[in-house]
Amino acid sequence: MRQYLAIGTFVIGLVFAVSVLVATPSSIAYAAAAQAAANPCAVPVSIEKYGVKPFKNPPEVVSQNGVLTATLDIRYTDSSTTKIGKCGLELRSYNGGIVGPTLKVKPDDLMKLTVKNDLPAIVAPCVSSNGDKHEMAMMEPPDIYNVTNLHTHGLHVSPGNNPNGTHQDNVLVTICPGTTAEYEIHIPANHPPGTFWYHAHVHGSTAIQVSSTMVGAIIVEGGLDNVPQIKAAKDQIFVLQQISYGPDGKIEDAGEMYENWENTGSRTMVNGQLVPLVVMRPLEIQRWRLIHAGVDQSLYLKANGGALHEIATDGNALGRIDTWRSALELEPGYRSDVLFKAPKNPGRYYLRSGAISAQKSLLYQTSTDEKIKSEVEGTPENNIVAIDVRGEEHDMPLPSPDELRPLAPYKPIAARELTGAEQDVTFAVEPATCGSTGPCERCTPKSDDDKECTDKFMVDWYVYPNGPTRTLKLGTASRWTLAVADTSEGQAHPFHIHVNPFEMVRLGPNGRDETVWKDTLMVREGEALKYRTILSRYEDFTGAFVLHCHILPHEDKGMMQDVEIVN
Repeated sequence: MRQYLAIGTFVIGLVFAVSVLVATPSSIAYAAAAQAAANPCAVPVSIEKYGVKPFKNPPEVVSQNGVLTATLDIRYTDSSTTKIGKCGLELRSYNGGIVGPTLKVKPDDLMKLTVKNDLPAIVAPCVSSNGDKHEMAMMEPPDIYNVTNLHTHGLHVSPGNNPNGTHQDNVLVTICPGTTAEYEIHIPANHPPGTFWYHAHVHGSTAIQVSSTMVGAIIVEGGLDNVPQIKAAKDQIFVLQQISYGPDGKIEDAGEMYENWENTGSRTMVNGQLVPLVVMRPLEIQRWRLIHAGVDQSLYLKANGGALHEIATDGNALGRIDTWRSALELEPGYRSDVLFKAPKNPGRYYLRSGAISAQKSLLYQTSTDEKIKSEVEGTPENNIVAIDVRGEEHDMPLPSPDELRPLAPYKPIAARELTGAEQDVTFAVEPATCGSTGPCERCTPKSDDDKECTDKFMVDWYVYPNGPTRTLKLGTASRWTLAVADTSEGQAHPFHIHVNPFEMVRLGPNGRDETVWKDTLMVREGEALKYRTILSRYEDFTGAFVLHCHILPHEDKGMMQDVEIVN
């Protein structure tokens, strides 16, 4: 009897094992579908279902009679209407949208912006400040997460306040929940036309607000816009976002941003769209304004249908065309204006983010999660934009060098202009101990849970807001040397400074060094000195502002420094 029972048990077990093996693929698919149905925010969004929809530029506000008037109402998105796939999002936003409106102005215009903070207070009381560093809302997470302000990234405008009490590009302002602030930002008459952007910039809440949807484009019209071949091209604005949200469609813990970004399949979105579809005729040219508004991941962009013809970087016209057949590097804060000419043969093409090595991936550096690090190491190419080429041929020419050359906005900085003191900036993420005065000191943790000796995010070995203010003199120019500490092996940090752009040398697409003007620059440990040396003039404006790492969680943790230009 026991023999028959044993044989019967064996047969049943064998049948069960075979049925499991046979059913495994469909069972897994069924389980995944069930999980997606139960919680669509906890699984990567399907491009097949929700991507490749017609491309849309963000909504726009255009200046009228020299004045742009707009309200930026900061509130949570409505999860019943704002979705990625089927995941309803409740994220901090401008005007409830998944991307802020594009602000279009001309040189000598006035931007009058009302910034309303309709986010709820969390716990701690908040006191709004008018831009004095000593009055900043130095609150701890999560209370700081709903405090905000506004930064116009790349604009050469005043960093202070106006006599009537309104603000210009003053990032030391704090706007508490339930309060409103008025901005009146004058665009100088000689301001270079180009592509810029805006985002929140309160120390401690920058990353969580930008990684939600609090970003938007600023277009200063003129210049390249008037070149006939560029004017004839369709103008497309690509605000590249790396949106974070958790399995509840929210982001309320800045420490979970890296993990939460995986819920979109770690995909960079465009104006809140997943691989939007751009339609072009064969040989047509479009102008793409690329704005890296992500928090901390590198993009190496290339199109499998042709080259990216770069005409401006960080809002500044090159005065030439740089043709990138290899990948065009975009780091957080970077912008690039490119002309893309559709291939002659109809078909489906893609603008792609190329595979990133661990050495070049910011996400690999910044994450402490081994699972995320292992996934980054094997990151394949990701499609960013789909391009359908169809219809009748429409051969459009590129502009000539003679048409572009006069549009470069700045003259090179001559050696005789370098009358300001030389400047050195060093970024470091190191185990360190920091007191209330003096620089931090490197240390060696005694154990994994050593709470005294922990990683600190430092500029010149100070954690913000401690440390001296860097003072510069109006009407001078300086040479800056940017560096990552020798002991911070393998690190890279995008340096960004407000108000004044800088001149630098980069390796061009032809493999030779060339000069460009930028406001954000990736600085890598061990990189050649010439690629991390910049020259900057201090023109037009005095006042206090900041420089910082544009890996925004680093900035929030202290990798920032005060700068002041004085007469």
